[in-house]
Amino acid sequence: MSWLTLDELAYRVLPQVAPSRALADSEWRTLRAAAETLLESLPFEIAPEQVADNVERFLCTNRSKPAWRSRALLTLLEWLPLGMHGRSFSRLTAGERRELFESRIVGERGLWSVCAKIRYLVLMGAYGDDCVPAKPGASVPGDARPTRPGQRRRSLPLANSSDTAGRPQG
Repeated sequence: MSWLTLDELAYRVLPQVAPSRALADSEWRTLRAAAETLLESLPFEIAPEQVADNVERFLCTNRSKPAWRSRALLTLLEWLPLGMHGRSFSRLTAGERRELFESRIVGERGLWSVCAKIRYLVLMGAYGDDCVPAKPGASVPGDARPTRPGQRRRSLPLANSSDTAGRPQG
């Protein structure tokens, strides 16, 4: 009897990936939808598609061994809302995705709290882009912070208290 490693199990269970890609199409769509939901309040503009491409490029370029973990996270996030909304994450409207993050994903426990880790992939894809200013968010005193037209003033928390517990602040 031979035991499967987690890598082998992920290979057999997760959607198939095209050659020279790190993410399956469904995983890329989920990452793009999460980026669209989470990046409303950044001090710079970046397309959600660019964020998904940046994360995929990182996973391909660095031959990331734990890439299957990112893929598993994206697959979990894609299918978990099916029970509540009757649709997968990428098929929800932007408002429904935002409400899902606010009510379920941020600050919850169990599988929902695992889905909160998508924020780190999204931030890596956004801040790892060439279009990001050298000092994002830094502004000259008295300058108004640039915002997008019609942007909501309230943003989703990028970390909950359990993510930062025990870490030095500053």
